[in-house]
Amino acid sequence: MIEIALWTAGALLFIQFFLLVYILVGKIKFNRFEAKVEQIYKNILPDYLSFISGETKYEPRLPKSEKLKKEVLERLLNDLADNTANPTELDQIQFIAETHLTTIYQKSLSSDGWAYRVNTLYFIEEFKMFGLKEDVWQHLKTLQHEDEEYRQTLRVLAMFQEDRLIDYMIRQTEMPLGLVKDLFRRFSPTSFSKLVSLLEGGEDSVPLSLELAFIGYCGESGNYEFLSLVEKKMEDSRKEIRLKALRSLCEYQYCSDKSWIKGFFSSEHWEERMYAARLAGIMNLTEYNDDLVFLAGDQSWWVRFAACEAINKIPDGEILLEYVSTQHEDSYARDMAQQTLTMKGGL
Repeated sequence: MIEIALWTAGALLFIQFFLLVYILVGKIKFNRFEAKVEQIYKNILPDYLSFISGETKYEPRLPKSEKLKKEVLERLLNDLADNTANPTELDQIQFIAETHLTTIYQKSLSSDGWAYRVNTLYFIEEFKMFGLKEDVWQHLKTLQHEDEEYRQTLRVLAMFQEDRLIDYMIRQTEMPLGLVKDLFRRFSPTSFSKLVSLLEGGEDSVPLSLELAFIGYCGESGNYEFLSLVEKKMEDSRKEIRLKALRSLCEYQYCSDKSWIKGFFSSEHWEERMYAARLAGIMNLTEYNDDLVFLAGDQSWWVRFAACEAINKIPDGEILLEYVSTQHEDSYARDMAQQTLTMKGGL
């Protein structure tokens, strides 16, 4: 028994020693590789700066080792891209990346390493490697989990202005709102033509989450090309769509037909009354002073707050707030008006 225990202990010690040596050797190799990458990077950086800026026509020589070339170029081009806004230089960075990294990245997208694939996708977006559009689209079809690799693949395709991506998004019923907005920010306005056409036609084929995200994006981006669509959604039968449209108009700080706002002052939904009051204040609509004074006594605290804040924004609003704070028949309205005046005075 003792002999078996000793053999077992010895075997375990040997395995631990072997693993330690393996880790140390791996660490030494990694450090040497990193040092080599750093040295090459420092040596070719000045020459690449001259090449990218157009001072010289000849591209510096890169390492023959594919692994070394990839690491050096990624570090080099990433640093250069982060430190220039010159369109010509950015085009040159894109050209260098597509010349040297296209084949490498095509293989990387098929590798077994998850982190390796995700890093590749980040660099494809960073370097705007449009030549890999079809490769990334095909990569999307292989993904089975909605993880960071999936999200970054969609971001890259949005940056590519991939026509098929909007159709893909329409088919997804539960795409997270944050991700959808992230993708929208990467699209150019012309990429939304099909989605806008479907929404204007009142089609039910667009998921609610996607419709809400687009209406919200319109206001956040301030793109007046889509203002008419947002305004049309104020008449939608669905409360959540109307609310999103009202909030988006607050972001626009504009509504082409002021009369649309009037109806929401008497809405049965406090959220609509709140946004209507807020929009009236943002647009300085003095013709709705009486409505705002009335809403200052609303049963909802949020509506009272929005109404008094709106009054505060309009011309001579402070005078009107003084009146509300002393003469309004509703005690809650008087309190809210007084609170708004106090906040304005910084007391």
